[in-house]
Amino acid sequence: MNIPRQFYGMNYISRLFSNFQDDEVADCPKLCFSEICDITEVPLTKKDTFELGLSAAELSKMLRKLVMTRSCCLDGLGIVKGENLICSGYQPPYSMENPHITNSTCKTITAIAVMFAVSEGLLGVEDTVLSFYPEYDTMLTSKYVKQMTVEHLLTMTSGTKCTEITAMVEEDWVKAFLLTDCQSEPGTQFIYNSMNTYMLSAILTKITEMSLLEYLRPRLFEPLGINNLSWELCPKGIERGGWGLHLSIDGMLKIGLFLANNGKYNDRQLIDSSYICKMKEVKVEQDTDALATGYGYQLWHLPNGFYMLSGMYGQHVVIDDNHKLVIATNAHNDKMFPDSRFTRIILGCMNSEGLYRPDVKRKEKVLYKKFTQEFQAFCNGWKLPKPTKELPFALYCKNQEKCIMQEISQLQKICVDFNKKRLHIEETTFKLFPYMMRGMYQFPPFAVTDIVFKTSEQSIEMCFVKERTRKERRDIRNNKKEIKALSDNRRSGLQEKIIVKAGYARYYNQTLSVGSNSIQMAAKVYLSKDEDDNTVIQLHMVFPATGFSRKIKFFLLEDRISIECMEYPDMKAIVGQVVYGETTLAGNNIDLTGKLPESLRVFLDHKVEPRVNGTWMSI
Repeated sequence: MNIPRQFYGMNYISRLFSNFQDDEVADCPKLCFSEICDITEVPLTKKDTFELGLSAAELSKMLRKLVMTRSCCLDGLGIVKGENLICSGYQPPYSMENPHITNSTCKTITAIAVMFAVSEGLLGVEDTVLSFYPEYDTMLTSKYVKQMTVEHLLTMTSGTKCTEITAMVEEDWVKAFLLTDCQSEPGTQFIYNSMNTYMLSAILTKITEMSLLEYLRPRLFEPLGINNLSWELCPKGIERGGWGLHLSIDGMLKIGLFLANNGKYNDRQLIDSSYICKMKEVKVEQDTDALATGYGYQLWHLPNGFYMLSGMYGQHVVIDDNHKLVIATNAHNDKMFPDSRFTRIILGCMNSEGLYRPDVKRKEKVLYKKFTQEFQAFCNGWKLPKPTKELPFALYCKNQEKCIMQEISQLQKICVDFNKKRLHIEETTFKLFPYMMRGMYQFPPFAVTDIVFKTSEQSIEMCFVKERTRKERRDIRNNKKEIKALSDNRRSGLQEKIIVKAGYARYYNQTLSVGSNSIQMAAKVYLSKDEDDNTVIQLHMVFPATGFSRKIKFFLLEDRISIECMEYPDMKAIVGQVVYGETTLAGNNIDLTGKLPESLRVFLDHKVEPRVNGTWMSI
């Protein structure tokens, strides 16, 4: 499929389109990280809502809306006020031990590093980008590239044509950036582009002669007590800057407090407040997003004086300086920019006059206890207690556990019939991994042709099998070394296998080897019904570090099994936003309505959410 020219530079979309092809691609490239795992974690002090002058009832309303609104897809939530913690946690299988990726939220952390460097006299925001890379300043260099400054990178006004696609196709990202022309004069147009932030990371790495995490460690992470960080590296070993940071909810909250207090934390001024104030100023009036009002140094400004660190699919830190209130979230929804139902629910709570009107002390204490119980239910992965609280919380917990045990018992009875059986996919195949992972991490497509089942008391093991293509079979016959290599990777003969172990109604954590990488995955199976009241077994595979997941539904029909695949964030919805003009990408209002055939929607249905049939075969 040819990629329309309008798609170039649109946040991985063109790469994703190319990965729709069924031809096999090389194994995903080795993903390397810069890591910090030895800082002493300093927990925030926990206080109740009455002590902080907040209404637990308003926070409860927000939590319920975020959890019960299907489009929000909440994974984790944290709330602090003035360095005092109200709540912080995740629903399974996410956890503090395996931090969720923050996507573009980390752009602001890169900007903080720039402010530290400016305060130390290592660079100035008016310095030209080429002053750090004079070897690229030649007679052939574009005049606009010569004009580009650090501030242009900070404000997304560099105008560069070098986009995130560079990360997929180039080894030297700095070289690609500096040899690419601009589509507009620097400083004249806001064009959101993660490569701007990558260049900030590259510049900081060059002038400090240390990694971004190493530079920020004594200046930010140690004073804030933030541990367990990992940042994805480019092929040249530089932190990606604009994406790729894995950071816990507590870490996100502390970064928000650092900004809300203008560089002060725990009564210690870590950087002169003027640098953070400058960072938070509106530098570019914003009308490319329906919610945002302006953009500072890698910060989105919101109505009523709020601002946010924003990462696609719901990785947000929303900050109210006046009340020193910070709300941080992780999610897996399909929204790429600030404006969403998800963000508006959070802002609705923060803007509510009732939020700062707690009830009388005795009643507020009761409401706070109710809120903490609801949050505990969220962190256990349960349905929230009814607002009327028909059951005492202890009985509600027992009832939830009883329901889970009943479901486990049902799954054991149904899945025992699967034991030591092979399900062959008829006519076509389906892809095991989410397409978003193929687009962003170049995962191999792995087209499943057979599934072999093995059951135990608490879990079911599924061996997904991919039959080799004719070309692969021919290559194997001609290359004995290839056969040995395949065998070393749990491959044999003409098949490739990936084994997934799923818990009954509870997630089972495991490590998968994919190409050169090892990736954490959690999987569970659970029961549901289709519209005809047929039993459906759902397999949910979650890759916690990426926020991506794949759901595979097994419809148990009379004489066969029908299989349907889905993925989250919803790739179909994301592409639909782009193709049908429902979103703004790269800072431009681009309406592609009518410019692509309706058959594309059918194409997406077939590729992203295929429905195939399977029949039982002998092993």
